[in-house]
Parts: sequence; C-alpha cells; structure tokens
Amino acid sequence: MKKLLGTTLALAMFIPAGANAELLKNLKVSGNLDIQTTSARNVTDFVTRPTGANSSPAGTNNNDRIGHATTRVILKLDWDLLDDVHARVTLVKGAEGVGAGAARTYGTGAQSVNGIQDTTIVQEANVKIDKVFGHVDLTAGRQFYGEEGDLVIYYGPRSAYGLRVDAIDMFRADWNGEHMTVTGIAGKTADTAVNTVGSGNSATDLRGVIVSCKMHEMVKPSVYVYNRVTHGVAGIGQTLGSVGTSADGKNSNLWVAGAKAKVTSGGFDGSLEVAKNFGEDRATFANAVGGARNVNFKGYAVQAKASYKIDLSDVGMIKPWGEYGMGTGDSNFDYAGNNTFQSINTDYRPGGIYGRFDTGAALQLANNANGNGANSFASNGLSNRIIWGFGVKATPSSVEKLTVGAAFYRYAYHRVAPFNAAGTKSSRNIGSEVNVMAKWTHSENVSLKATAGSFKPGAAMADFRAANAALNPAVMLAGDVAIKF
Repeated sequence: MKKLLGTTLALAMFIPAGANAELLKNLKVSGNLDIQTTSARNVTDFVTRPTGANSSPAGTNNNDRIGHATTRVILKLDWDLLDDVHARVTLVKGAEGVGAGAARTYGTGAQSVNGIQDTTIVQEANVKIDKVFGHVDLTAGRQFYGEEGDLVIYYGPRSAYGLRVDAIDMFRADWNGEHMTVTGIAGKTADTAVNTVGSGNSATDLRGVIVSCKMHEMVKPSVYVYNRVTHGVAGIGQTLGSVGTSADGKNSNLWVAGAKAKVTSGGFDGSLEVAKNFGEDRATFANAVGGARNVNFKGYAVQAKASYKIDLSDVGMIKPWGEYGMGTGDSNFDYAGNNTFQSINTDYRPGGIYGRFDTGAALQLANNANGNGANSFASNGLSNRIIWGFGVKATPSSVEKLTVGAAFYRYAYHRVAPFNAAGTKSSRNIGSEVNVMAKWTHSENVSLKATAGSFKPGAAMADFRAANAALNPAVMLAGDVAIKF
C-alpha cells in the first residue's frame, strides 16, 4: 500500500502536467461503505447455562456473547491507460479474511495513519484490453469474479460476519455475440515462490468456461465447467501408501460441470441449477480392502428457487418465496469414491444466523459446541447438505421504502458417518431457523436493514454434546447499513 501511494505521488510530482492528466484519463471513483452490527448469544456452543460436569472451571465456559460493530470501505479506481486498455485498482479497508485486511472493531480506539495503511489491501489490480483478435475482451490480474450468493464460485465482498473479502489472480476472456456470451478463465488460487523447486512446489490452478444464452428475455440459461487442479507435493511418480507416505506425486483434478436457468414471467421469478463433480481426488485415499488407493469425485447438487410478486391496490406488494437445495455427502462406507459435493468457492449462505456465521466468517456456527471443537455444522454451501426454506416479503403501499419479511429454514446432512466405536450413526438434523427482517431503502444507493433470528440446534448437535450439557438456541439481532457511491 505504501509503495502504491508513493508511486502515485512520484508520478504526480515528476511527470509534466499534460502527461499527468493523460495518466489517469477518464478516472472514475466508486465504492461501498458497509457497516455491520451484530448482537448474538450461543452461536459457538449452544449453551446458556452449563451444569456440573460441563463447567470447567464452573460458570466460565458459557460466555458466548457477541456485541460487535465493524466497518468495511471499498474504493474502486477505474481509468483508461490507452483508448483500448483500461485499468482498475480496488482498495479494501476493514474486512476479515485471507489477505483482506484486519477489521476494526468499534470501541477499540482510533487508528494511526500507518495503521490504516497496513490494514488497507489492494484486492483488485487488473487491466482490461478491448477486442483482442477483434472479438474478445481480455482482463488480466487480480479481480473479483462471479455473483454474490452463487452455489459454485464467487470471489468478492461478502456479507457474512466479519465482512470478508476475497479475490482471484487470473486471466478472463469475454466474447459477446448477438445471442450468446462465452467467458473463459484461467488463474491460480494458491502458489509458492517462483524460485521454489522440488516436491514442495505446490499450487492450485483454476480454469473454467461459461456459455450463456440471451435469445429470450424471460429465460436465461447457461452451462459451465470448472477445473481445479491441486498439484501433488510428493516426488514425481510417488503414489499413495508408497515408502510409508500418504502423499501423492500426481495432481488432484476436481471438475464441476453444471447448468442453470433463470425464469421471469409476470410476477414469477425462478431458478434451477444442477451441478456434478468429476475427476480424481489424489489427496485422499481409502484404507479399504485391497489397500490404499485414490478415490474419484462423484458428488452432485440440485438447487431450486421460486417467488411470486403480488401487487394489491391500496395494500402494497406481497412476495411469497421458497427454495430447496440438496448436495450429496459421504457416509464413509463407500470407499470407491468421494461422494460429497465439492464447489470451487461457494457463497450459498441461506438464513440469518446459519448464513451469517458460515465456514468463511470471522466466527463459525457451532465451532466449539459443548467443547467438542466441531465446526462441521457451519454452512459450507451444499456440501453434504439438504436445505429448504420458505417465507414472505411485503412492502406496504403507504410506506414504499419499507420492506418487511419472515423466513423459516431447515438444515440437514445428506449423509452421516458413525460417531462412535460401536458404529452408531448420528441424526442428520442440523437444526432449523426462524428470521424476521425489516429493510429501509433510503435511496437507490443507501439501505438500512435489521434482522432478528433464532437457530434451534437439531438432534445431530444433541448427539455430539458433552455429558449433561444443555442445548439452547442461538439468537441474534443484527443491523446493517449499505452505502454505494
């Protein structure tokens, strides 16, 4: 960050005025200011009043209370380097997550200028070249990608607890035809230093192709395929179980192929998506009859959403909605394959509490439930999940800026494994949740939202709780402010 600011100042000071103006030609500044406030109890352990054996020391392990407010600022700078080359730099301040900058919690005092610089991260830095080969727009560098809430892949700002932000280093090519668009990506999500050689040179590559049809206004279908390659860290030719190691010299190849469609007709909005895994998982081997061996990715997922908007004169708008999602799991009895559905970087996080405290959040749902350290209850898209929910939203005609709503969700595993030596299986029921919300749309770019929710842990949580431990619901009251500029 300091180098970036220093370079900008140097250019402004030493480049002649005319050239300096051209350096940031057609500069556009935009961004977001997000304020997240969260008050919650029992999110991590589902315990309000532990008893006897569950208190060690007595009365100290149930202080599971959240009362935090954080702010995230995103500043985007877009300008023209040349007539056909465009640059973007996005600065992020105050977001949890890998390389995103530490969040500042309200009440911790002011930050110094150096402290602000140290926690402001360049999350996007890329250039876009128009009409390469006459038809393709090429974007190269670190960038956001995908749509928020996507089942399979999304890199960008998230609304989960802590306001995480992530991005991806890649090349992106976009072709836009009269009836069809094609997008191709090739990048890396992990790598080592350029001078690293030998078995330690691990990296993760990502490639993908998305084809979308735009012939019909009411139906918008698309198909996609992504390939994530995790490079093996063992010696070349080394296989699982050889020379006493569980590593593999060959790469793991995860393929995610799918199709989805959005349908809009009158007041009806709906979407349907199916996704399937293929490829070899060389990071996992099964100690089944016949010895250690690789397994194959075999998971799949289905997701459907529907809503209907009803406009009532002198009353307002009412929109009932429902959704269903299923992603396969693995009971650990089938050693022929990895049956758990795998996404690339999911952002599917339904529910106020379940979605706010997902596996990528600053704090995860049930990450220390009753002291057992389990975090498999937290949202991870549709990996080994069956999720359904329904609700309603309404906007009264007398107060058009106000939207209120209520929702119910139920979460379950698709498959469960034995949880004790006797081979007894636990329940698949993770829990259920009720939410109510109110959103005030002050303007097109300013909104304020309040959410209240209660998450009741299911029998699966009860199976893992400590002896004599209570099992209480997690409750939350949250307020969020979003400003776009």
